Amino acid sequence: MAKQRPAGELFIAVAKEVGNLLGADAAMLLRYEADGSSVLVAGWGAADRPGRYRVGSPIRIEGVEWGELVAASEEPLAADSEGRIASFTELVATAIANTQSRAELTASRARVVAAADDSRRRLERDLHDGTQQRLVSLGLELRIAQSLVPEDAHEAHAKLEQVESGLMSALEDLREISRGIHPAILSRGGLGPAVRALARRSAVPVDMRADSLEKLPDGVEIAAYYVVSEALANATRYAEASHVSVEVERVDDHLRVRISDDGVGGADPARGTGLVGLGDRVGALGGTVTVTSPKAGGTTIVAELPLVGSLAMPS
Repeated sequence: MAKQRPAGELFIAVAKEVGNLLGADAAMLLRYEADGSSVLVAGWGAADRPGRYRVGSPIRIEGVEWGELVAASEEPLAADSEGRIASFTELVATAIANTQSRAELTASRARVVAAADDSRRRLERDLHDGTQQRLVSLGLELRIAQSLVPEDAHEAHAKLEQVESGLMSALEDLREISRGIHPAILSRGGLGPAVRALARRSAVPVDMRADSLEKLPDGVEIAAYYVVSEALANATRYAEASHVSVEVERVDDHLRVRISDDGVGGADPARGTGLVGLGDRVGALGGTVTVTSPKAGGTTIVAELPLVGSLAMPS
């Protein structure tokens, strides 16, 4: 429990310990179902045979009976077996409660990330469909105005050209901001085209390998995109890299994103908010981010994102 091992490992260990301690032929951890039946969660020994003698203790979590810990044997069990097994049920109840609390916290973080991404997506759409289109229309109107100015009005032409240049610059800035808020290409084409677009815009040459990825859960696509984006930005700004390789592939029920550069290394995730933020985002989906960055040995960032389960937030 102290090491926060998966509940399943603890359950099996408890069943084994109970069976050995009581000299039983079998030990079983049962979970009660809503229909009154029970499900074997963990077993030890001859758990498939009921045994002539049985002793058990209920497992209560927050006042509700969750299940039961049972020991069974073909021979009579010691008189104090029931009291001894009760101490183990307290351990199991605590482990289950801790697991549920961690799951609820992770699910809550995932909902917060999903809500933030939804807001960013709406903001990007409003900028693209509203403000950007208005600026494009103003640019067209400005060109019409330029055509109406006499050719010998040099000062007016110069001023209008200056305004047009500023307008186009503002429009490009807005597009960059819009891409940073939420990449439209991610919504339109999916993760593969989106990360390839990042590679094309990178100031450092990128060797890109992105498998043909079918539509993935929204949260996974967004997290993977920002992992690649942040890693390429770091390679450009800090790593002094001359080459970066990016691999995005589906491995069983996970999406693996691996970015390696040949830069100076020595990256410390604890000293940069970017990598910390990525770890939080990926962690909220039940995934992991690892950074390997020896001095003068380049930097490798690997993100593993689960594709199954409620935390992956399918679209």
